[in-house]
Amino acid sequence: MATRRANVLGLGLIGGSLALALAKHGFSVSGSDTSSDVEQSALARGVISAVGIDPQAEVSFVATPVSSIPEQVMLALAKTTGIVTDVGGVKSSVVNAVSDARFIGGHPMAGSELAGLDGADDALFEGAVWVLTPSVESSDESFESLAKIIRTLGAEIVVLDAQRHDRLVAVVSHLPHLTAATLMGLAHITAEEHVAVLRLAAGGFRDMTRVASGLPQIWIDICRENRSAILDALDGMISGLTEMRGIVESQDNQALL
Repeated sequence: MATRRANVLGLGLIGGSLALALAKHGFSVSGSDTSSDVEQSALARGVISAVGIDPQAEVSFVATPVSSIPEQVMLALAKTTGIVTDVGGVKSSVVNAVSDARFIGGHPMAGSELAGLDGADDALFEGAVWVLTPSVESSDESFESLAKIIRTLGAEIVVLDAQRHDRLVAVVSHLPHLTAATLMGLAHITAEEHVAVLRLAAGGFRDMTRVASGLPQIWIDICRENRSAILDALDGMISGLTEMRGIVESQDNQALL
């Protein structure tokens, strides 16, 4: 029985985890990265079986930073004859830039506070929600084939249009990251005045700020590409906190309850 073949473009946490998960389910995975050191490390660790883009791969996953995804998707479409998808956290900018029957936008709602290949986990997508955002150009055949592969990795598929996805993830993903970074900044200022403050931080603080330890560079792209939806989410949070401040200030116990 012929070995199934896949490509992963971008070998960070998500790309590395994808490569491991695909290999676990019988795929021979070729991988590429802008860093040749990362490529060689992935090869040496057995995360990928070859460096480069396999033209015979039935599926190619683009796991590069959001701003570079359209270019990398077009590269994968040009070099292969199989399905191409991405895993970016913003979908409208990608789907609007690529019109091809073989492309389906995607976003696995999975991650870790760990970064790069050191955090790669072949079980990362098991039980996770994986959003697919097909466009009018995406073929039904490509969608069905990709959905089957993603289910093989253990994920549950949710289908959304790209704009709706971006509005929703601004609230459930992007806003929490920005909030966590803000809270850590406040704790840092307080810690300079009261050195014991972080020793006092219990589970609630750790749970709320865990995601702040991820790679900060990716949020530059995300905040640029999903600016409008993120601003709306921030406005909602600011409005809610302002209301909460008023309740606390007025000692309105019923409203607080």
